[in-house]
Amino acid sequence: MKIIDATVITKLKFLTLFAVSYLDRKGVVRHWHMVSRGEPPKCISGERRPDAAIIVPYHRREDKLVVIKEFRVPVGDYQYGFPAGLLDPGEALEVTAGRELREETGLTLVRVYRHSPAIFSSAGLSDEAIAMVFAEVEGMPSVRHAGDSEDIEVFLLGREEVRELTQCEEIVFGARAWLAMDAFARMGSDYVTGGLDC
Repeated sequence: MKIIDATVITKLKFLTLFAVSYLDRKGVVRHWHMVSRGEPPKCISGERRPDAAIIVPYHRREDKLVVIKEFRVPVGDYQYGFPAGLLDPGEALEVTAGRELREETGLTLVRVYRHSPAIFSSAGLSDEAIAMVFAEVEGMPSVRHAGDSEDIEVFLLGREEVRELTQCEEIVFGARAWLAMDAFARMGSDYVTGGLDC
């Protein structure tokens, strides 16, 4: 398997649609359509920097996970998940996490316990890579800093509340968020903190 090239089909403000030519394992030229936040796409550039951060916020004083419910246009519904946002060019992951946390929840980033490497969201459709940022936060939730295009509700949830939420089949979850919530319900704060002494 080898990537040959990528041709721009359509370029928008935050996404570009590409036609990627590649050789399959028998040497036959094939084509794949994909979207990317970058140009060229990662399959050409080899870039592995995350495009966005998803913050898994733990409110230590309350011993609760911070979960948001946000209207997501592609789903046409409200989705339960975590604060998230795009990294600005050259911006440190911790800076993005602090900014997005403040905008979407009104909470302040105290410290980052750990973060994932760049992980891919939907490799069949996009080369978008995110980093999961596990963080301690403080303050009182507020959505006054959210943009007009963001409809967000913030919840502070204990382990049992998170467990009940993850078992509700009628609501929509972000995939990574459901996995993180499930782990928090099973392991508590150790999941977010990585077992670091709080």
